Amino acid sequence: MTTTLTPRTEHDTPVQAPRAPKANRDVFGLGTFLFALLAMVFAFGALIVAGQAWSRSNDAKSAVAAVAAGGGTPSATTVTLQEFTMTPHAAALKAGDVRLTVNNVGSITHELVLVKAPSGSALPIVQTATPDRAVGDVNEEAIPASDKMGETGDVKPGQTVVKHFKLAPGTYVMFCNIDNTNPDGTNLNHFHQGMAATITVQ
Repeated sequence: MTTTLTPRTEHDTPVQAPRAPKANRDVFGLGTFLFALLAMVFAFGALIVAGQAWSRSNDAKSAVAAVAAGGGTPSATTVTLQEFTMTPHAAALKAGDVRLTVNNVGSITHELVLVKAPSGSALPIVQTATPDRAVGDVNEEAIPASDKMGETGDVKPGQTVVKHFKLAPGTYVMFCNIDNTNPDGTNLNHFHQGMAATITVQ
């Protein structure tokens, strides 16, 4: 009896590819994790920078809008009159049509006269009495017409008067030039008692 032997082929027994050592796999996994973590950190940082840039951009736009609207300088203010002070609530105003709301919170009549002048001390003073002016009053007649902006007229106690003035850039003085007679017959001029204030128009 003859026995035939069948040759054994190579594919009869599967051959597995060599696996990477476990230590290498762990290093590769840790590296991938760290790379992903760094990518997230950089992405988060980019979002923060973008947010700050957007905020700065909005702030800049707001600032430009404020400048375009007059830079925050008002074109109107309230002026409070009382014995014996004159107080504008804003010391700087925008050139053009300026509105003054004049409130007399005192107990006697006052006024507001507005002229272009560097300061109250620069105003001319009456040296010789006239039927209309006592010595020591502001000599309104000596002020050039081009520097006279206007006035409110008499503002009685508790009264409010609103006046508009066309003002160019410069320095202006507002004052009360009313006289009262003291019980002893002497003259009391409101300007000399301190009723004056300076404003700047830009």
